[in-house]
Amino acid sequence: MSYLISVIVPVYNAEKYLTRCIDSICNQTYNNLEIILVNDGSTDTSKHLCEELLKKDARLKLINQNNGGSSIARNTGLENATGDFISFIDSDDYIEKVMLEQMINLIIEHNIDVVEIERNSESNSKIFDNNFTIEDTITAAERIIKTTSFQVWKRLYRKSVVENMRFIPNIIHQDVFFTVDVLNKVSSIGFLNSKLYIYNRESMGIIRSKYSAMKRDVAVRATEYLQENLPKSDRIKKVMNDYVVGYYTDHYFLISRNVTFDKDRSHRKKLKKEILKSANFSNIKLRSFLVILLPTKLMEIISQTYQSIK
Repeated sequence: MSYLISVIVPVYNAEKYLTRCIDSICNQTYNNLEIILVNDGSTDTSKHLCEELLKKDARLKLINQNNGGSSIARNTGLENATGDFISFIDSDDYIEKVMLEQMINLIIEHNIDVVEIERNSESNSKIFDNNFTIEDTITAAERIIKTTSFQVWKRLYRKSVVENMRFIPNIIHQDVFFTVDVLNKVSSIGFLNSKLYIYNRESMGIIRSKYSAMKRDVAVRATEYLQENLPKSDRIKKVMNDYVVGYYTDHYFLISRNVTFDKDRSHRKKLKKEILKSANFSNIKLRSFLVILLPTKLMEIISQTYQSIK
């Protein structure tokens, strides 16, 4: 346990879940930890809870700042981290007690820079076989895109990889940009198919909030970043085509139900063009086919009718 892991936890109005989260970190079987709590201007009792938790464990550090969003909070954590390895954990989630020990052991044993684990499955249908593989960046990128596993909290990073990286402030899908940049800095990623991170589906974060112009714009921006910056290969091109068709179809339907965000229909025109460019017999489904085939006005009626009966 000679290596120090800096665990960065952005905290914003997390009073309902915060103690559970921090306890799960403090109770890790690997105990050489620096746990950095970044209170991002919470307006509930989160700051007080952090202060009380500090009294119980000397490994906890608290940084208070004005509210700036999770990107800025994570950046503050990175700027203050002194560990050999970096982990990110969201304050409404929690982790299994062996998670950090298993991850750091794999990094050291195989002399790699990043190890990724799995989160709990929403449907409980996913099979976790505890198999460990070392993937080259093409294979890792292919899997990450297929499963939309961009979340930074799924990975333990050697500090040398991420210490000069920063999250983009004030946007959603910040993890997409960060993860792509990590893929371009390493030659391989270790992947452990074990359910060690428990993702909280009860809390309502910005990703699951109402549709907005920001969601519309960042969806395209993040997808274009993937297309432009991922390693070039036929395998990546195929999986990106599948991703674009599915993801842009979802956004086309969302915009069709929220037409105030696309009054001149220019955004849907762009989405339709990209779907058509990426579609093929293996990835086209009924919803995407309707987007390509039907007029915009008719799609608005279909989307809004579907939403009302859903």
